[in-house]
Amino acid sequence: MDIWERIRYARDQALEAERTERRRLDEADTNELQQAASVRLATRQAVREALDDILDESTDPEA
Repeated sequence: MDIWERIRYARDQALEAERTERRRLDEADTNELQQAASVRLATRQAVREALDDILDESTDPEA
């Protein structure tokens, strides 16, 4: 596996984690859970966007 495939794999994993955090945010029933999910979502999103920039690609977290 070359470096670009590894970066793409990491980006895809970050994208899936971002989708998971979006679901958790939607399902959160307390303010604390919403805040925690929001922080994790922002972190996952930043990682995915950075990897998208490195790859010069774009992913849609809503897809």
